[in-house]
Amino acid sequence: MNINIILLEAGIELVPKEIVNHPSVVKNAKRRKKKPEDTLLDISLHYHAMKKLENVHKRGRPDIIHQALLIMLTDPMIKGDFYIHTIESKIIRINPKMRPPKNYLRFVGLMEQLLKYGKVPLDSNETLMEVTNLTLEDLMTKYNLALLSEKGEKIAPEELCRLGGNWILGIGAFPHGDFSEKIQKISKKVYSISKFPLETQQVICRIFSACNQILGWP
Repeated sequence: MNINIILLEAGIELVPKEIVNHPSVVKNAKRRKKKPEDTLLDISLHYHAMKKLENVHKRGRPDIIHQALLIMLTDPMIKGDFYIHTIESKIIRINPKMRPPKNYLRFVGLMEQLLKYGKVPLDSNETLMEVTNLTLEDLMTKYNLALLSEKGEKIAPEELCRLGGNWILGIGAFPHGDFSEKIQKISKKVYSISKFPLETQQVICRIFSACNQILGWP
């Protein structure tokens, strides 16, 4: 079964130049023998450094993407087009053949390489992830965007499995807050699969479980 998904406003980025010299950033980079600007922004490591950054409540959470990708890319029956839209508005295309590292530290290293060089792996003919030149608006010329939000129209997860290939499910990949006004404007539908706020991985789990049930739990 094919389902298209884009993880929206994902809190995954390299440390921004405004805080590369902060002691917590320098300390972490030195420990890992990397330049500060080549390391992932992580609120668990850089909390004090991040306090004055814009949209701080949505930034520095690469762990959300790690958890989401582990679910999306390891289900044997669910395939589709998968993308990450970052808080910096970068669009990352994910090869469905990719199997993300289960170890979080290895995942961090992989994403740092991706964001620095634009693709991974660097020495292979088959790219597993790449930072594209697309904008979100470009991508929406191919798909209709259906946002998942507790504020949306109530719908059973099974119905999302039947939307069809011209739809893409937009799932927030940030810990707090709502989708930006820009994203809300380009969405065609807003759906809710729970009356409670759900974490990113919970949304994906519910949808994938519903789709597998339709398939008869193969």
